[in-house]
Amino acid sequence: MRIRRLEETVIRQIAAGEVVERPASAAKELVENALDASAGALTVDIAGGGAQRLCVSDDGLGMSPEEMRLAIERHTTSKLTREDDLRHVRTLGFRGEALAAICAVSRTVLLSRARGAEAAHRVTVEGGTIIEEGPAPRAVGTTVTVKDLFFNVPARRKFLQASSSEARHSLGALRRLALARPGIRCTVTSEGREVLAAVPTPDPADRVAAIYGEDVRQGLLRVEMSEGGLSLLALLGPPEMVRATRADQHLFLSGRPVRPGTLGAAVYHAYRRYLPRGRHPLYFLYLDVDPELVDVNVHPRKEEVRFRAEGAVADLVRRAAVRAVGGKSFAPGAPVSPDRQPAEGRPGWWVADAARAADSGPGLELIGHEEASWRLLGRLRSGYLVLETEGGVELVDQHAAHERVLFERFDGEGQVPAQSFLVPVQVDVPFDRAQALERAIPRLSRLGVVVEPFGGNSFRLRGWPAPLADRQAAVGFREPLLAATELYLSSAEPPLQELWRQVACGAAVKAGEELSPAEQEALVREWKACREPARCPHGRPVALFIPREELDRRVGR
Repeated sequence: MRIRRLEETVIRQIAAGEVVERPASAAKELVENALDASAGALTVDIAGGGAQRLCVSDDGLGMSPEEMRLAIERHTTSKLTREDDLRHVRTLGFRGEALAAICAVSRTVLLSRARGAEAAHRVTVEGGTIIEEGPAPRAVGTTVTVKDLFFNVPARRKFLQASSSEARHSLGALRRLALARPGIRCTVTSEGREVLAAVPTPDPADRVAAIYGEDVRQGLLRVEMSEGGLSLLALLGPPEMVRATRADQHLFLSGRPVRPGTLGAAVYHAYRRYLPRGRHPLYFLYLDVDPELVDVNVHPRKEEVRFRAEGAVADLVRRAAVRAVGGKSFAPGAPVSPDRQPAEGRPGWWVADAARAADSGPGLELIGHEEASWRLLGRLRSGYLVLETEGGVELVDQHAAHERVLFERFDGEGQVPAQSFLVPVQVDVPFDRAQALERAIPRLSRLGVVVEPFGGNSFRLRGWPAPLADRQAAVGFREPLLAATELYLSSAEPPLQELWRQVACGAAVKAGEELSPAEQEALVREWKACREPARCPHGRPVALFIPREELDRRVGR
């Protein structure tokens, strides 16, 4: 095979593949360009998930006609002038091929007016080639409209997901950028519907409230620390705000959203005593660092960074998280809300069985279809119930056991009865998840979750599954509703059992939660009667069995 020079069109398309993976990549690059152009307000409109149409408009510095023509060529930029600038990067991006790459695989129209210019100029580009240009009306600033992304790269276009999935990725990228720059006015429209209208604010917590809801902002634990060229504002969710995924973990480095990486591990260090298995903390880390101490040019899309003293940065984040969480009176092993105090005879799923347990006494007995005898010896502070059985000792994870009990309240096919609320509960969700929740409504109704849109990103909850309602009312409805919604972010039609798993598990008792002896007995009875008591709905073992022979061997009998 002979070596030959590639055609320019092929070179452009290869470069585009490095930068523009999907519509979300193009949205990120265009918004970053607008922010670097000193925009104070920007508007983003997407259609067809961004593949059909993506329009980013700003009130920044604008470009002259000459600059517009240069901007669509590879390796052109206004952000670097010499090699030393690579070590002092303060802009969000500087790869000249970003806009050029987008233009190479789309039909793009650039409309811009520079400050001081008498008129704006329009440049129409198709597949990287200018096909038309001329004067046009516009105020100072820039509008870039991208249509038919990958129209000339059918192999790439056919790998795009459904419009709803691509919209989720695009809106997710815009959510991160809106959080990163709270001082910028942000308006986002998707499929003709305004999903975000955030006003500028000096406090990042206000932007969090605009996207996640005021209830989330009110619950955040705030810590500010500065030392050695580092400045950190940490907004951390308390343990009761745990999530089913890491989607709500954010690190913003000098206004740039990046992956948390090892700094995320530093947060987990502070939460390790409080997190149930499979759950993750919510946090927003705003970190300002001297550019000399960080290299942002280690990832083609600037999603990862390398710190010169990574250990010191991670230690700062760890201490901030410990200061926020460590001084609070949360039960070890799991979250407990301040208004949830253990009480004898507390309303919940266990009331009827608790009464029966109290009447029967603590002696050995036959339980459930397994006919296994057991006696409850007590409970460890970490949330394990200790049982004596005929063959040895069982340590039962109370959280996992209750998850199994609640999961089996649904057979996977029927309709779960709903308990209606006298007063509907308003639930606000991030704007990039509102559409997913709307798609989930019909199937959630089969599980007894009665929810309806209430304008913007707000929803009104009118009912909850009857077997879970009393218990869930004490801990809040937002987190399990979001957990169920997240399934619609990755699957067009998740199985009902998967949805039920997320809804039901939110109501399970936590690992460190106090239970009265009668409640402990009732929980064991319910768990022993389960069809599959060995594992929780997530597949983790519920109990550890220690044979009597092993106990004898360990003590030398």
